Amino acid sequence: MSRVLADLVSSLPRYARLWWRFVVMAFVREMEYRVNFLVGVLEGIAQLALAVLTFALLYSYTEEIAGWTQAEALMLVGIYRAADGLLSLQVRPNMFRIPEYVARGDLDFYLLRPVSSQFLVSLRWLRLPEAVNVLIGLGLAVYAGERAGVDWSVASLLSAGVLVACSLVILYSIWFASVTLSLWLVKLDQLAWLFYAGWETARYPVSYFKGLVRTLLTFVFPVAFATTFPTEALLGQFDSRLLLVGVALAASSLFLTHRFWTYALRHYSSASS
Repeated sequence: MSRVLADLVSSLPRYARLWWRFVVMAFVREMEYRVNFLVGVLEGIAQLALAVLTFALLYSYTEEIAGWTQAEALMLVGIYRAADGLLSLQVRPNMFRIPEYVARGDLDFYLLRPVSSQFLVSLRWLRLPEAVNVLIGLGLAVYAGERAGVDWSVASLLSAGVLVACSLVILYSIWFASVTLSLWLVKLDQLAWLFYAGWETARYPVSYFKGLVRTLLTFVFPVAFATTFPTEALLGQFDSRLLLVGVALAASSLFLTHRFWTYALRHYSSASS
């Protein structure tokens, strides 16, 4: 594992330059279809408005639900929207394409490139309208945080940022591991929709759930690290030990995903073979 990390650190500048080229290419594509960009932004705004309306209805009859006030819940919705925007910006466009690469034989071309094939198939495509939705989500989080009386300290902001980053890495690893199965299987559409069905639970505080479901959403499919724990960190109600848990889960999941991808490629029969 240490060797993998050392190789990754030494290659970071080259990968950063390559990722920036992907961003520029995505921007050029979006400028060719400006209406599509606008529609994507409007779709994100509509989804956010629907989520806000849902919580407005929930809290129209009560002050708190499972210890969460309306302002705190809306703050969580804003963080969810920002995290969902990041997933949809970078991860989702690529995860849906990987099974297509395998089916059409395009994966062979990625394997011949002098860089990590996992990097290429994971980060090549971006959906730039989602960047606007990230900003909208952060705006809602700030607005609701002011209503909830949040003290915007550097420590709480850093804790929340680290937790969201760890969650995104873990969720990426889970999704990438599932699409890696396309090297053996053909149809994986159901897995993608199952992933998103689980991810949508992140728009609610994990304390809304009880028993086994709550445990699963914390440690197995850890959406709590994406929204609930960052919100609690900003509210000053956070157990700092969860930071270490989040970092450990993110590092181990990314390492195991890379090993699984490497194993799958050793058993991959290319289109040219």
